[in-house]
Amino acid sequence: MLIVAAVQVISRQFGFGFYWGDDLVRMAVLWVTMVGAVVAIGDSKHIRIDLIDSLLTDRARRLVQSLSYIATAVICAIFGYYSLDMVGWDYVDGTPGVGQAPAWIFETVIPGSAFLMTLRFTLQAFVKPST
Repeated sequence: MLIVAAVQVISRQFGFGFYWGDDLVRMAVLWVTMVGAVVAIGDSKHIRIDLIDSLLTDRARRLVQSLSYIATAVICAIFGYYSLDMVGWDYVDGTPGVGQAPAWIFETVIPGSAFLMTLRFTLQAFVKPST
């Protein structure tokens, strides 16, 4: 991804470049972001705001975390549902992606990772974390 981006920047200085280079970098960033989010959630390394965690008892903290995970899972499920709709429209419209490959092929990572995030947050809401 970095090599293609660097080659694109340098080649533009000489008046040429790969016509698919920018699209490839854009799709690679999408994939790295979405797969990275799924991995971060699985390892509990995602961004969290712990404003009141230190003020709560262990039982109350677990309840608040569970409610937070459930709410986040619902949001991810909604995100997955509507992104599936977006991918479907790009399939129907034949939206161009990278080179000759249609965009919907690359965009399948969005609903796929959204539903995986939904699953991971749901599991974290109901399964006690190991220490």
